Amino acid sequence: MFNTIKFLQALGASLLVTIIVSFIIGFIPIHSMNLFVFIQLLLTYGAMGYFAAKWNPQTPYTTAYLGALVIAVTSFLLSHYVFNILVFTDPEGIARSLTFAVLTSLLVAYIYTVIRTRREGVLQ
Repeated sequence: MFNTIKFLQALGASLLVTIIVSFIIGFIPIHSMNLFVFIQLLLTYGAMGYFAAKWNPQTPYTTAYLGALVIAVTSFLLSHYVFNILVFTDPEGIARSLTFAVLTSLLVAYIYTVIRTRREGVLQ
């Protein structure tokens, strides 16, 4: 059964991990902005997939999917309305971002679920 409280906790934990690690990475001289953004994206959506599978074991993929969508859409809205970045003028970029977000989150949730089931000795 889907647990909404655990879903919200996974969202919060994912964003907290992203903020802390991004702050630490900010002190490392990375000259490529694309690399920095790629690391942040992997970190954010990977953490969402991990926490979704860990805290919602009955519905890990649904939680990971919804969490990735919520974080991505919130990012788009903040970029557009707060920072005045015209993200909605590039539909291919939006599709790429949503696809990357969902696939990363689902892949990490799948890997965590496979590792957990093998560790417990329950093979499907």
